[in-house]
Amino acid sequence: MDRYAWIPEHQQHAAYSLAHADNLIERAGRLVLEHTRKGTVTLDDVVSGTTVALTVTGVAPLPQAVARLTSDALNQLRSTLEHVLYAEVEHRVEVPLTNEQARSLEIPATLAADKLRDWATRKPRKEIAVLQPETDLYRRIAHLQPFQRRDSDAHPLKVLAEYTNHSKHRAPAVAAVQVGATIPDQPSDGFQVVEPPGHPIQVGDILARGPVGRISTGSLFPKVSILRPHSRTWHILIHELRDLESWVRRIALPMLITGTTEVDPLPPHLDITVGHADFGTALAAADPVPAADRLDEILKAGIAREALPDLLRTHPDGAQHGQALSAWAASLSDDEAVQKLERLKNCDPRTLNTVVRTMIDEALKV
Repeated sequence: MDRYAWIPEHQQHAAYSLAHADNLIERAGRLVLEHTRKGTVTLDDVVSGTTVALTVTGVAPLPQAVARLTSDALNQLRSTLEHVLYAEVEHRVEVPLTNEQARSLEIPATLAADKLRDWATRKPRKEIAVLQPETDLYRRIAHLQPFQRRDSDAHPLKVLAEYTNHSKHRAPAVAAVQVGATIPDQPSDGFQVVEPPGHPIQVGDILARGPVGRISTGSLFPKVSILRPHSRTWHILIHELRDLESWVRRIALPMLITGTTEVDPLPPHLDITVGHADFGTALAAADPVPAADRLDEILKAGIAREALPDLLRTHPDGAQHGQALSAWAASLSDDEAVQKLERLKNCDPRTLNTVVRTMIDEALKV
């Protein structure tokens, strides 16, 4: 049975648009990962009297492509919804739409049921019978409206509409680096981590304080965040893109096209740089893992490549081979690096020595 039989021919375009959005999200995410790996923030100890403060002394500028790729991805997601609605109306109407009617078709994002009714019954949409209240398509649109949730300002459609309105009429998405966490390497008397500021990292921000001579070394974990235009709240950029992409692909499109979400969602990762003669064959070859999840695997692999040499160097057989261990870890594929780290983490203590020595031997043969 064709798992994607729910997609009629006039809506197949949505799969290709989603693939384009997925590609944009991946491109933005890869830039974010690369940026945070490069030592985004520089720190120094600033002494004042008997206190020393771990202070931000420099912040590497975020590549401008991040905000613009993010805006492009968000706009593509909203455009996909608009295109699906237009295709559905055009497919259902008995007479061609006028230019005025065609221009009036959009996905509304209303905060009250009466506002949606006003939207549908206002000219020139009033003359489009398939959009009127009590019709099937109207009910599908209503199901996706922000007023269906108490926290309507956080509804995915509301958030998506605000982002895209802002990027279309004002400026690209506002993205910046924030403090994710500051973690000391070892506990120290009097050492106090400061609550991360609610704003992007700035020179002069203090991340930790302690008595002179006692402050610990630690690790700073930055996070690239995006500012919601309407709530003025910061959210982790990749998480925001992941959640909005998932809602469009798994909820909004099935609801608009079929009236239900009880279908297999379209695969997100489809190569649209080549032509596809058959829609079903193209979908069958598509990767079901969305960009945000693929990026998460890349992040895990990067952590594994850094952790493996350090762990193996703690063994007497690996202590003198740090360079070889690092080169071996760098040569591993993403899956191999993650699997080997997981194997070490979950290894039975009785076999740990054997597993570690096996990995060291493997590294020294490279």
